[in-house]
Amino acid sequence: MTPPVNAYLRSLPWGRVPRIVLGVLALGYGAALRAEAVVQDAGFEEASAPLAPFRFEPGADVPALLIPRNERLVYRAYLDANLFSTYVGDVTEICSVTEEQPSILVTEPAAAHGETASIKLLASGSYLWYKLESTLETRILPQEWPRVSYNQVSKSSQTRRREVLLGTKDGKPISSYRGDTKKGAPSGARIWRAPKERKVPEGTLDMLTAVFQARTLIREKKETLTFPLIDTDRLWKLSLKRGEERRMETGAGVFDVVEVVLEPQPYPDEQMGEKVEQFEGVFGINGSIHLWVEKNTGVAVRIQGDLPIGDVITLGIDVVLDSYADTPDGFAPVPPKDKGKKEKTK
Repeated sequence: MTPPVNAYLRSLPWGRVPRIVLGVLALGYGAALRAEAVVQDAGFEEASAPLAPFRFEPGADVPALLIPRNERLVYRAYLDANLFSTYVGDVTEICSVTEEQPSILVTEPAAAHGETASIKLLASGSYLWYKLESTLETRILPQEWPRVSYNQVSKSSQTRRREVLLGTKDGKPISSYRGDTKKGAPSGARIWRAPKERKVPEGTLDMLTAVFQARTLIREKKETLTFPLIDTDRLWKLSLKRGEERRMETGAGVFDVVEVVLEPQPYPDEQMGEKVEQFEGVFGINGSIHLWVEKNTGVAVRIQGDLPIGDVITLGIDVVLDSYADTPDGFAPVPPKDKGKKEKTK
């Protein structure tokens, strides 16, 4: 006879789990195992001084985002089901900045060129019979439309896609959303739905750039930070608030951390009705989430969230930093002699 817990686990909305892990991990933005230092002469080091982070100005009163040019963070994800906890996979976050070059094809119209920043989250894992690969990517482009492109691709038994575009048309801030569907598609395939456009406030962010503002909260020593967030075609007001501090141990070392409290609300005058209960946004859940970031830089160290399943079972996701590389100045584990008392992770 199949145990009751296993029966519920087979009914889990696994497509939501990567949203929890991926959406929030963007708050860490950055980096993998540090490469071993290579000794070089002082003259070469001066000539190859690192470039400043990519600066993105969302507009209005929303603070600028500083996007790393070459960061990589790796996390280990655990699934909690009250009675047990198990490792289910890894999430890797990569930030990069590249130079967009104009097309050399005469037949193509001239396009804007300049630097493009990318924030990419890659998740892979499995649990019981279920396997998943999921990618989220935000690209900030050197043009008015789209200025920001957010794409999500999830692969399990089938591939599903979502796209959100943000930018300016005729001098007005606009968002565009489209998802895919089986309707009207060849057997076994999915096609894009028609996009939905709407007006949004100046300074509206997509999911990944929105959660990345946790770094701004810490960097600028703010107590709270609030801005508009577009989730598919729904508009929210997301507030980030500074919470308690503590010391925490991870696979990447022991860190002094501060909790960033996330409070989403429907944007003023946004008519959602029952959709308010379906908010997934950067979290993928209708529950609480605990985001612990390194206290000097805002790099995410640990994320803990609740995933309610009906009225019977609540599952949790615990995502813990395992390695890092090329993180901002000031990001570092606590020196061994200063570790003292700490909270251990799995």
